[in-house]
Amino acid sequence: MIATDAPGRPVQSGLWKEISVLEIGVAVCLLILFVLSRTFLETIAAIYMLVAAMLFAALVQGRMAATCNDRLDRRLWQASALACLVQAIILFVDPLLGGYHTAMAMAGILAAGAAARLTLALVRGHAGRGWLYLSGTVSMMVSLAIGFAWPFASIVPAAQSLALDLLAVAAMLASVTGKAPACSK
Repeated sequence: MIATDAPGRPVQSGLWKEISVLEIGVAVCLLILFVLSRTFLETIAAIYMLVAAMLFAALVQGRMAATCNDRLDRRLWQASALACLVQAIILFVDPLLGGYHTAMAMAGILAAGAAARLTLALVRGHAGRGWLYLSGTVSMMVSLAIGFAWPFASIVPAAQSLALDLLAVAAMLASVTGKAPACSK
């Protein structure tokens, strides 16, 4: 296992970077699938694939939290991972975000995850800091879009926005898991 000297720098593993890169590919495929989906069942299937990808993102962020030396960083990564997990649960239970309360819960959870990543970028000088800013900003914009534009004419714009958010999160995770300087324990 490899660690870093700087507080808050996570333990690095090649597997987690590979999972993050895989997540980027999944997010891009989901965006294409949402653009190309023509039937209701294709859209629902794409949403459930998005749920699975969000669970992977939560797993990677949980791994980042578990390996952080700094308490604040650990809490912020945990908040971001928990937000991703709750988003996946909300989409699994109500894939169309048909209810007012589920849509507003999704918007609130997205905002909480975005706030955690933006705070992490502001407080610490992490490698991949720009990706943290991008991921947090995209999540905040998606949160505002869901919160203020509900009810949607269609779930497709919301799902496309969530896939775009997932793409930003995956790019941020690939960047952060690959850039921290490493030294042996």
